[in-house]
Amino acid sequence: MTAESETAEGVERGVRARTRHAILDAAAAVWARDYSASLSTIAERAEVSRSTLHRYFTDRQALIDGLLLDSFAQFETIDAVLAPYATTMDGLEQFLRAGIDMGDRVIFLFSDPSRFDGNPNWDGDDGGDEMVAAIERARAEGGIAPEIPTAWAVNLFYAVLYTASEVSNEGVPRHVTADLAVRAFRRGVAP
Repeated sequence: MTAESETAEGVERGVRARTRHAILDAAAAVWARDYSASLSTIAERAEVSRSTLHRYFTDRQALIDGLLLDSFAQFETIDAVLAPYATTMDGLEQFLRAGIDMGDRVIFLFSDPSRFDGNPNWDGDDGGDEMVAAIERARAEGGIAPEIPTAWAVNLFYAVLYTASEVSNEGVPRHVTADLAVRAFRRGVAP
């Protein structure tokens, strides 16, 4: 293989990856607001032709499956996100901020998770065991009041993340939304 053909393959993979990513981002943005939206609407949002979309995803179900898998891959494991921080609460704050940056995917995944029932690519656990462990570590470190039930803190975290994602989509700058979300979560569980 020549250097020229290797470069052409690298560009093709780069272009293909960008096109696939654009289609997935467009699907998340469109389906976060209207899950019944057509593939034509998604192709238009991605600025590709419908035939290009079909080269990457043969049908609606293939695109749904691709978006599910890609979305879960973007949510790193909670433990990996929390590891570099001095306290678990600092790590949870950063996880919340990162989650808001993926707002369309949060809304797509969790606005009506029952629509994915039976889909083998649906991981409805959403990191539940890891989040429970993180909340319990934060409590042991003194970041969460002892009287607050773990289930309350976990659900509050996810509710704040979802709400912040919704508000960001309504035009409030993400950095403002992130600050408000962190404030709401920290104050909601503070000792």
